[in-house]
Amino acid sequence: MEDYKLVEKLKNEANISYEEAKSALEKSNWDILDAFVYLEDIGKVQKPSVNIFYTNEYKENHKNGVITNNKDYGNNYSNTKEDNTFEGIFVKVCKIIDICNNIFFEIKKGNKVFLRIPVTVIILLLIFSFGTVIPLYIVGLFFDLEFSLSGKRREVKKINHVFKLISENVKKVKGKLKRGFKNG
Repeated sequence: MEDYKLVEKLKNEANISYEEAKSALEKSNWDILDAFVYLEDIGKVQKPSVNIFYTNEYKENHKNGVITNNKDYGNNYSNTKEDNTFEGIFVKVCKIIDICNNIFFEIKKGNKVFLRIPVTVIILLLIFSFGTVIPLYIVGLFFDLEFSLSGKRREVKKINHVFKLISENVKKVKGKLKRGFKNG
């Protein structure tokens, strides 16, 4: 950045005169961050009242003694690079995988758990061997196996309710089939 632009930027950010900004930059070897720290040290700019630590999700900056939230104002004062679409998609996929790794698919009979695996494995099995997994699920229902999910998310209860309804309907069909075979 040209010297003039650096001076203008420091002047506007620190709310000081052009001469003070130029002098501070000259004393700090034209490093704007060092110049800002120098201005804080000599009392021309007010130091932040507290130390602030932040994550990528939420950042705060001090401008003219007022705290602004970068998330609300378009990250105008952020030093982070802008996310491109690929990084955004990658982050979302990683979050979904993390969620699926923390929800477990369980196969039980009575109180005994036969199998407990992460939902991520179930999804992969469905993708690569759909024709095998679904028939095994249906056969398992006819052998009175119970299928459920366990995890800390709210959605788990809703899905377990659906599993329970499917299981109850299969039991009804199974009962009708048994009565049909006994009568025939």
